Amino acid sequence: MGTTSRSVSRRGWLMLGGLFVLGGGGAVACASADGRDERDLREVNTDVEPLRRRFRAIGRLSDPHWLGYNPNDSGREWIPDQDPRIRVVGVARLPAGAVKAIVGETTYAFGPSVPSQPPEELSEFLPKDAEWVGSVRYDEHITRSRYVGRFHLSPTTDHVYFDTVNPEIVGSSPSL
Repeated sequence: MGTTSRSVSRRGWLMLGGLFVLGGGGAVACASADGRDERDLREVNTDVEPLRRRFRAIGRLSDPHWLGYNPNDSGREWIPDQDPRIRVVGVARLPAGAVKAIVGETTYAFGPSVPSQPPEELSEFLPKDAEWVGSVRYDEHITRSRYVGRFHLSPTTDHVYFDTVNPEIVGSSPSL
């Protein structure tokens, strides 16, 4: 089941990305004044359902702003990667008080954390007064160690910032 599940998940993200690009939501290559190709900013996605399916263990997400893209794609290849890595990164809200309850669980041993290199497109959606905390144990709880992912939580704003690679649907219930 592991290999098939991973392939289906990657294909699903690729199909989602392909539809997103075909629908005009992807990055567009253009030529600068000196003739070099440049990438326009990617369009931020606000669809919550793909996130709810993949990050079910976090709880009821709302008001998301996220990107799904291949960080290794320069836009210059004629043949796409055979095993692309899709980075899914963004921010979403949880119900009032949910983050405090999660962070209060001593099992996870949360500590101060800082999101690593948030994409420029997401900067306006990150809460200014967030005091981010993170936990490797909590990351493993969400990912079930089946994909790479970091989850930063803000008890002051009830936000979660996620930065994942090829996130899968792992079939878990909320941590609360």
